[in-house]
Amino acid sequence: MASKHSNACCETPVPVNVADYHAQGKYFDIHGERVYVAGDKTATRAIVWVFDIFGFSPQTLRGADTVATSLSSSSKGPAAVLVPDWFDGAVADKAWVPPVTDEQAAKLGNFIKTKAALELVVPRVLKFAEELKQQQPVLPNVQTLGIFGFCWGGKLASIACQKSSNSVFAVAVQTSPSRADPEEAAYISVPMALLLSKDEDLKTMQKFYGNLPSSDKFMERFEGQIHGWMSGRGDLSDLMIKAEVERGYKLAVEFFEKYL
Repeated sequence: MASKHSNACCETPVPVNVADYHAQGKYFDIHGERVYVAGDKTATRAIVWVFDIFGFSPQTLRGADTVATSLSSSSKGPAAVLVPDWFDGAVADKAWVPPVTDEQAAKLGNFIKTKAALELVVPRVLKFAEELKQQQPVLPNVQTLGIFGFCWGGKLASIACQKSSNSVFAVAVQTSPSRADPEEAAYISVPMALLLSKDEDLKTMQKFYGNLPSSDKFMERFEGQIHGWMSGRGDLSDLMIKAEVERGYKLAVEFFEKYL
């Protein structure tokens, strides 16, 4: 079954005035990728972050720090969070979403077809994950990986966790999944959690969830939240939204803690 970007993915507005965030992590070069790293660099566990089309937004960096901090005192040992720059410095312009003019629509479409093309980024994600387990100086002890996908990144998480991907990842979480394909779900080989906004098609997501072969799965719909509320579209100046963002990350951390 072919899948396409939902209306919510392309039309949900992005907050314009987002407060700056003082990130706690640092940027490193890991196997040629520019990577934001949060958490303990001696960790044996790590989560590979696949952000939405807005890249290193303040909301994304805050989320990465939140997950790393939450797992820092785990009985299993800490987990590092890694956010590679999948777009090589490019991001989708907030002014393109939702597109008002034909020019904006064309630019958004071009970005998705080029910088965010699945056929380009999925192999890059898998290669990065495989090489991460090899000897490298930034996180020399990493043995087990999870993947956290946001909107567009959720689609990548689904593909990266197929049985054909040699079990690079041990666990996956998606939030505001984009282009969800229920038929694709049947080939996912790892525990997976789905954190939905009100904007994803519920019937499609229920089928997707039902087709996940593992009994180790979780799904919750955040009825009052828009597509992308946990990433670049989240308006953290709204205390109710902020509370639901934090609840979403709490659920994600609990799932990673259980299976990573």
